[in-house]
Amino acid sequence: MVLTQILVTAMGKTLFARLSGAPRLARRALSFPALSLAALAAPVLAAACGGGNNLLSPASIDNTVRTYSVYSMTGASGTLPAAYSFSTESLERPQVLSNGAPNFDIAFDLTADGKVSLLPVRVLVPFPPAYPSGTPPVGLQRSTVAFASMNRAPDRGYVNDSTLVASVGETVLVRLSNSGCVYGDPYYAKVVVDSIIASQRRIVVRSLVNRNCGYRNLTEGLPSN
Repeated sequence: MVLTQILVTAMGKTLFARLSGAPRLARRALSFPALSLAALAAPVLAAACGGGNNLLSPASIDNTVRTYSVYSMTGASGTLPAAYSFSTESLERPQVLSNGAPNFDIAFDLTADGKVSLLPVRVLVPFPPAYPSGTPPVGLQRSTVAFASMNRAPDRGYVNDSTLVASVGETVLVRLSNSGCVYGDPYYAKVVVDSIIASQRRIVVRSLVNRNCGYRNLTEGLPSN
């Protein structure tokens, strides 16, 4: 509700600025029914919000492929990183911070048959103090497209807050609702397990996260969509 009120206020100011430069058009529009005024406002609002790119603000953060090692939640030292925060692109040991918020998006574990379990935050921390109704959801989706060839994330088909077991080389798509974007747009990401060093309980992972609100492009560089 608060975000809607902020959006309406921002759009109201944009519309007013446009109409003040065309008083005759404004007077005409105000004499029409509400539907006519809405139709007049639509192209103005689309331009103000970047309507040529699905109302998204211009991208400002480059997409970068990162390779890193995480350790299994079970069977490895409790001091080693076993999770990843896609929002900050940092390795973490899963925990709830002093402010009540979890410090990770996905944790990793090894299965008995040598595969990798991806554990969204709600699987491990369903009700931290900072989120009385539960932590923000993380959606996962298995893909048959190779990591390097997956250029754009789909906007549907994700399963929220459910463990996904992946084999080495299998691409997994991620939708992060806890992105911090003003209007609630998610971040999208892709991840693949490159190798498993079983003797160390270590998992070598490669990922790319698009940290531009609502953008689904999953190639390196500044995204265009």
